[in-house]
Amino acid sequence: MKKKAIIPFAVFIAGLCSIIYELLISTTATYFLGDGVRQFSIIIGVYLFSMGIGAFLTKFLKHKPLVFFINVEYLLGFIGGISVPLLYMLFVYVSPTVLQISCLGIIFVIGLLTGMEVPLLTFALEDSNIKNNLSNILSLDYIGGLIATLIFPFIILPFVGLYYSSLIFGIVNILLGIALNYTILKDKKRNSIYGFLVIAVLLVLVVFGGRFLEVWDQKIYKRPIVLNEQTPYQKIVMTKNSDDVRLYLNRVIQFSSSDEYRYHESLVHIPLAMHPNPKRVLILGGGENLASREVLKNKKVQHIDVVDIDSTMFHLAKENRYLKEINQDAALNNKVNLIPEDAFTFLFNNDDQYDIIIADLPDPTNQAIARLYSKQFFLMAKRNLKKDGVFVTQSGEIYFSNTVFSCINNTLESVFETVEPYHTYIPSFGDWGFIIAKHGSNNTVINPEALPKDLKYLNPNQVEQSFVFPLDITIAETKLNTLDNPIILNYFLDDWGKWKADFESGTK
Repeated sequence: MKKKAIIPFAVFIAGLCSIIYELLISTTATYFLGDGVRQFSIIIGVYLFSMGIGAFLTKFLKHKPLVFFINVEYLLGFIGGISVPLLYMLFVYVSPTVLQISCLGIIFVIGLLTGMEVPLLTFALEDSNIKNNLSNILSLDYIGGLIATLIFPFIILPFVGLYYSSLIFGIVNILLGIALNYTILKDKKRNSIYGFLVIAVLLVLVVFGGRFLEVWDQKIYKRPIVLNEQTPYQKIVMTKNSDDVRLYLNRVIQFSSSDEYRYHESLVHIPLAMHPNPKRVLILGGGENLASREVLKNKKVQHIDVVDIDSTMFHLAKENRYLKEINQDAALNNKVNLIPEDAFTFLFNNDDQYDIIIADLPDPTNQAIARLYSKQFFLMAKRNLKKDGVFVTQSGEIYFSNTVFSCINNTLESVFETVEPYHTYIPSFGDWGFIIAKHGSNNTVINPEALPKDLKYLNPNQVEQSFVFPLDITIAETKLNTLDNPIILNYFLDDWGKWKADFESGTK
C-alpha cells in the first residue's frame, strides 16, 4: 500500500525536475550562444532522443527497478544540479563550439536518465494492472512537466535565477531517491549515504554561490559591478569604472556613459530636424530614458511615449542614481509617459499617430528581437505615423555587420517610399548605422536651425557628413526580414561569427 501511495508522487516530482533541467540548460545556452530558437530546438531534440535510448535500456534493469530508480535519481540530481554552474564556468574558459558540445552532452545524459524513470517505476508496480499503472504514471509525469513550464518563467527565472535553480532541483531529485530508499527499501538504507554525499556537494555550491557568481561576473564584465538584477525578460548588469558607467542586457553592452551621447544625439536629433513641428514622439525601447533625454531638448515636443517590455528598466531610470544622473531625470519629466509593453504588441493595438517614431531597440540577437526589424513591424510603424511623420531605427555596426545593416535598409524600402541611411562613429561600438524612413517620395530635408544649442556632438556639418558613406560601405543584396522568415537573425550570427575570433584574440 505504501508503495502504491509514494510512487505516483515520485513520478510527479521526477517529471517536474526533468523538464526544469531542460528549460534551464536551453535558457543558459541561449544566453551564452544566442539564437534561442536554434538552441531550444537542438536541445529538445537531443533530450527526446536520449530519453528514447534511456527507456530502451531499462529492459535490462527489470530485476531491481526501484533500486535502479533510486540510483538514477542520485545521478540525475547531481548532473542536473551542477549543469548550470558547470556551463557558467565553461563559458569563461572555453570556445563557443566547446560550450555548445558541452550543453548537448549534459542534456543527453539528463535525457538518458530521465528516459529510465517512468519505465522503472512501471516495472516496480508490475504486480498490479500494468495498463492502469502505465496510464496513471504517464499522466502524473505530464502534469509535473506542465507545472514546470508554468513556474519556470514566472517564478524560477525571475526570483531564483538559473544558477540556484539547478542546484535546488538537483537536491529535490536526490531527496526523492532518499525518501524512496527509506520508505520502501528498508534494507537498503546504506544506499542513502550516496544521496547525502551528493546533497552535501550541491549545498556547498549553494552556500558559496554568491561568491562564485561574483567572481564569474567580474571575469565577464572586467569592471566593478554596481547593479546585477535578473528580471523575467533579461539580466541587467551595470558597471562603473571611474566616471564610465556601462549598461549590459544579457551580457551585451547597451551604452557607455563616456560616448553614449554620440549615439543618442544622432538617433534622435537628425530625424527631429527633418520634421517642421514634432509634437508627439514615440520611443520603442530605450527604457533607460537616454533617448527621451535628447527628445526633451527639442522645445516643440509636447508628449513622449516610451515603450519598453521590461518595467524594471523604467524603475531603474527613475530610481538608480547612476542612470538618473545620465538621463538627467528624463523618466520623471511630466512630458514622458512610460509604457511597460512589448513594442510589437503596442504598435498593433495603438490607434494614435505620432510625428516621430524612434526605434531604439537591441540588435537582432534572437527571434524575439528579430521580429522588431521585420516587414510587418515596419508596416505597423508606418500606420502609426502621421503623413508627414519620420521613422528612424538604429541599424547596427555598418562594417562588421553590413549584411544586417543592409537587410534593415532593404526591408524598410519595401514598406516606405523614402529611406535614407546614415551613420556615426561611436568609440565603444564602432561605425554605427541608422536608417530614416518617411511617407511619400520627398527628399529628406534637414533644418540645421532645429538642432538644440546644448548638444555635445552634433552640429550642422556633422549631420551632413552622417549621410556620406565611405566607398567600401554599400548596401548589399539581402532577403527581406519577415515574421515568417526572420533571416536577419542568420545574417547577424553569420556577420559577427566571421569577426568573433579576431576580436577574442585581440582582447586576450
